[in-house]
Amino acid sequence: MTNHFDINRPVHLARRDVFFERAAEILYSPLQHLPTAQRIERVEMILALLKISERHAFFAIQASKALPREHDMLRFLRLIYDSVQSAHSMMQHQLHLEAEESFLCQFLTATPEQCVLPALHYQRRAEDILQGLWNVLQLAHTAYRALQQANQGQFQADEQERYRLAYDSFRQDVMAFSAPPAPTPPPPA
Repeated sequence: MTNHFDINRPVHLARRDVFFERAAEILYSPLQHLPTAQRIERVEMILALLKISERHAFFAIQASKALPREHDMLRFLRLIYDSVQSAHSMMQHQLHLEAEESFLCQFLTATPEQCVLPALHYQRRAEDILQGLWNVLQLAHTAYRALQQANQGQFQADEQERYRLAYDSFRQDVMAFSAPPAPTPPPPA
């Protein structure tokens, strides 16, 4: 008997792939030139994309044809999500120290000048985390493509068509809602 995860497997895999690939694309784009608040927005978008990818990776492994490597892919997505979440926390701490009316600086009874050094420390930690993540994503490229091809190799012709149609549709949608906003120009000096 075929369960609904078997029937919907091509669609779940398409969503997993599209949302993961878009998150990776945004991770590859430079964030250093953006103000902290815009970097946080980008990272929150990445987290949302990864969460959707993770959910559909979980659904895909519920199917009877799931490959053992798909379990590793789910674990990999969770690892990536945790790393991005760590960078997000560092950026949030940085923002709390940079804000003019920062509750944190006020609570610490520190001047804005005194808050600069800890804010820079958090910024560097976030950049280090993202750099490490970029390196891991570079290593993962071959394994991810091999898994994607193995999944495709399991499909019947109608499943391949469902995957392709779903992938194309989701790709269009994700590009529309995850287009990063244009950077805000710095205020005049």
